[in-house]
Amino acid sequence: MLYFKNEKEKKLYEGIMKKADADYDDDVKMLREWRGENGYHSQLVNQYVHSTNASLGYAYELMNCGREGDVERAVQILYKVVPLQDTNPDKDTYGIWSYFVEESLDEMAPPDWNWADFCGKRLIQIYVEFGDSLPCDLKQMIREAIIHACNSIIRRNMGPHYTNISIMGTLVTLAAGENLREAYLVKYAKERLKKLYEFNIGHGCYQEYNSPSYTWVVIDDIASMVCYIKDKECLKLFADLNDLAWRCIAEHYHFKTRQWAGPHARFYAMLEDDQLLMRIQRSLGYQINLVDLEKEGLASQLPLGFFSFDSVCPAQFKKYFVTPNSDADIDAVYVRSEEREKNEIAVCRQAEAYTLGSFYKSTFWNQRRNHLSYFGTQEQPVYCSMKCLHDGYDYSSGLIVTAQKGMRTVSVIGFGTNGGDTHCNLDMVKDATIQASDVWIRFEIGGAVDTVDLEQTDDRTFLMRMEDALLRVQFPYARYGEEPVHFQITEENGHANETGGHKEVHDIKCIDVVLYSGEKKAHCFTDMAECCCAVSFEIVPNNGQFHAEAEAIVCDGRLRISQDGLAAEAPAAACRLEDFVQNARAYRDGREYQDIYL
Repeated sequence: MLYFKNEKEKKLYEGIMKKADADYDDDVKMLREWRGENGYHSQLVNQYVHSTNASLGYAYELMNCGREGDVERAVQILYKVVPLQDTNPDKDTYGIWSYFVEESLDEMAPPDWNWADFCGKRLIQIYVEFGDSLPCDLKQMIREAIIHACNSIIRRNMGPHYTNISIMGTLVTLAAGENLREAYLVKYAKERLKKLYEFNIGHGCYQEYNSPSYTWVVIDDIASMVCYIKDKECLKLFADLNDLAWRCIAEHYHFKTRQWAGPHARFYAMLEDDQLLMRIQRSLGYQINLVDLEKEGLASQLPLGFFSFDSVCPAQFKKYFVTPNSDADIDAVYVRSEEREKNEIAVCRQAEAYTLGSFYKSTFWNQRRNHLSYFGTQEQPVYCSMKCLHDGYDYSSGLIVTAQKGMRTVSVIGFGTNGGDTHCNLDMVKDATIQASDVWIRFEIGGAVDTVDLEQTDDRTFLMRMEDALLRVQFPYARYGEEPVHFQITEENGHANETGGHKEVHDIKCIDVVLYSGEKKAHCFTDMAECCCAVSFEIVPNNGQFHAEAEAIVCDGRLRISQDGLAAEAPAAACRLEDFVQNARAYRDGREYQDIYL
């Protein structure tokens, strides 16, 4: 179903479909896309591929659009993609599809069970809205595929901690149960919905905390699927879950830069584009105007299916999108555990000119923004993000604990011995050893970097000047085994942040701690007496005064950094991830984070 609020939206939709039509490969009967580097689950890199989920989404849009030949093309796609599902209940991959026709489930590394949810959702939309216009055999084929997908979802039984899949799987099984008249699916979905509702509403936030990529998945799924659900009690629960997602967006929206303040549990980009503004103004029924619908290139920023549902932002959140930010703290315990040290805490400070967010304890996974600030304006936004890199890519086994007060943080960075390399759990590091030609800690500054003046004032101190902000970064302690550590400014034009199908290019300026750079060699973290770094970070107005310099010391095997009421500490040597979680600490005004927030 298409939802147009004005004629300009129709023109944008035509632009979206024009691009999708150009990507259609008539020989394969699927959409073609480029698969870049550093993607997950698939071993295919730097080549064109044909996507199962994207092709099903395109088929639905073709049925929606209804131009001459659209239904015929959609039918061809469905005949091609639906049979690619694993329908053998004796296999672990039962009910799911591979990402691409070029790679079987057995060839993936590993298969992605989320594809039961994603592809199942597409098929339900097609079946419910357009099933009567499909050939009888294809309609039956789709019905059976939906049942297989739902059985896979039930077998996996994802808990509420995996926010977007928990909600998506619930919607898929409930919509399928009601519309296919399968009572066991309805029963399962209602029980699951009750549990995830109590979990998320009880916490007051989603565990995939403040995720620009996946909060929208939640909102879009609710908006696109509730039209297939009749149960009034369930619809009320989904409305509350929608409110919870919108509250997160509203509280983290930074008015001056039009960015989504950190920290982010999962985000593929570093800067928001006009899609964020388009989503907000559309969901508020154009009561506010954030981006011109006739802006050149806007259609290319909107995903396929953007106009196929009508998401609604609750009226109470409108004020956040029309008023400049005043000073505010937006803190959350987004994971609650009976084990005190496993509680996970996010801290965000909003001010009119800039914003700063950090996680209490975190990793440096590519999708995680554990220490992130925004500056500038809507036209010229600037981000500053802390990273741990080896060979130019985010190293997931880098670990960090941070204490934040206002626009100031102190952090200790260390390394895990039993984590992942490019992903937290898909490519595990063996024997605490990686092969690397460089290992760096970096503050990456991107966006409108021509508005940024970056200066190294001494060996370990850096200043960043902008029109309305002054930023200081200091490194009072850094060790990496026996390697000589040095500090530098790096500039790069056309720097690419790439994860599979997503690629973002920025000119960047960087503050770098070069822990190692040279010949590629084995780095065994358990062989290093110390591999750690202490850093202080502070933002003040251009006429403001910085706090006293931070101090760092290693005592009893722990690195501690402190500065005027803030302190953080963690093991100085590499350790198991669970030991880091157990032993890392952050303090504000003499109180440990757990005491403050619990």
